[in-house]
Amino acid sequence: MDPTLTVVETTHYSTSNIPFPALTICDTQIVYGPATNNITNLLILRGYNETEVEEFYGSFSKVKLKDYSPEPFVRKIHSLLDDLGYSWEIMLAQLRKPCEELINDCTWRSKLHNCSTMFRSVFTIVGYCCQFDIPYFRAHAGKSTNYVSGVEITEALNVMVDVQKDSLASGYLSLYVYDHQDEITLLDSPITLTPGAYFDVNVYLWAIDSSPFVAALPMSVRKCIAASDERVSAAFYQGCMSHLILRRVVNHCRCLPFQFKAKTLGVEDFPSCTWERLLCIYQMIEKTEVDIRGIIADSECYQRCDYVQYETEVEFIKNHRLSTVVNETSSRVSVHFADTTCMKYRREVLYTWDQMLANLGGIFGLCLGGSIISLLEIVWFLLDLLQASVKSLRKTTVTTPNTNIYHLRKKEIIRRKLTAFEPRLKFLN
Repeated sequence: MDPTLTVVETTHYSTSNIPFPALTICDTQIVYGPATNNITNLLILRGYNETEVEEFYGSFSKVKLKDYSPEPFVRKIHSLLDDLGYSWEIMLAQLRKPCEELINDCTWRSKLHNCSTMFRSVFTIVGYCCQFDIPYFRAHAGKSTNYVSGVEITEALNVMVDVQKDSLASGYLSLYVYDHQDEITLLDSPITLTPGAYFDVNVYLWAIDSSPFVAALPMSVRKCIAASDERVSAAFYQGCMSHLILRRVVNHCRCLPFQFKAKTLGVEDFPSCTWERLLCIYQMIEKTEVDIRGIIADSECYQRCDYVQYETEVEFIKNHRLSTVVNETSSRVSVHFADTTCMKYRREVLYTWDQMLANLGGIFGLCLGGSIISLLEIVWFLLDLLQASVKSLRKTTVTTPNTNIYHLRKKEIIRRKLTAFEPRLKFLN
């Protein structure tokens, strides 16, 4: 039986009390053309032509495709660069698209800000991305900045993103919206950003918090992660599920992908994955996600006891329908709350000690006509009865008579019988 109970605390909780969600924008092609000059020159000096070099750069994104089979020269190029010190992680860092090139014209509540004070480069499970979150923005923006978002476009986060096509890019980006305490996982579904359009992202949300009595319960009983708990592998449900999937994948492919640590996933200390081993990683991820029910059955994942759920709804407007023209190689993105209020839930324990005492007192009084005074009187009577019994036992003493046993001869017995009668009057003798 679940000892906790979730109830509606209010249906009009102000969204001004809830932090703005984190936004992460990722380039799906991973490789940024102008950043490839050094590696391209190196490969040409090694005898590879432009077609082979272009196919090599395409393998960075094609490795995620199902049943992808690279050409032999692509495998040789990756092996060559790995021997020269260009590991998979190093190449991702060098070939990524800088945030200042990916995002420009950043506006918060109708005020223009330097994009570097709002977005930073982060490594995620899908590669290097540009992330916005309130803690980072608060640390780099001015003190007079209002960090509370509203529902109007003038109170939203507005950015212009570059979705320009080149010889290496297919022309779309991925946008993730989630709690800033979380991270991108295998279970998240992104919003696809295409060039020459306006995306109005409405964020719907609801919040839940827990009483201190819930945090006092063991984690296996309350089935949620409290702030007082020791750090677990992933302190939110989607992250935990993602780690369980990767645990199976890593044990099969024998390498650690996406800069994960062995301790984080609970596996052996395998080496970091090379590009060659990533083929195994992505293929196994797809196979493992099919058996998601089996993963859930093997291990339980918990959500935080206090958290905010963000859900998005996107309105897509093509360029020719906009009142203000958007560049054909860029897209405008606005993110704001959908309403000024939201639902807020409260997780409580079914019975606290005072509630249990009150319920027992009510049932006792209703059924037996007693009260808490009656219980005290019964206890007092039992103690008094016990004390009286102890005193009675102490006063009672048992004595054993002193019995002497004599052995008499037969003549002595006869003599005593003859002399046993003595007349009461002496003159009768």
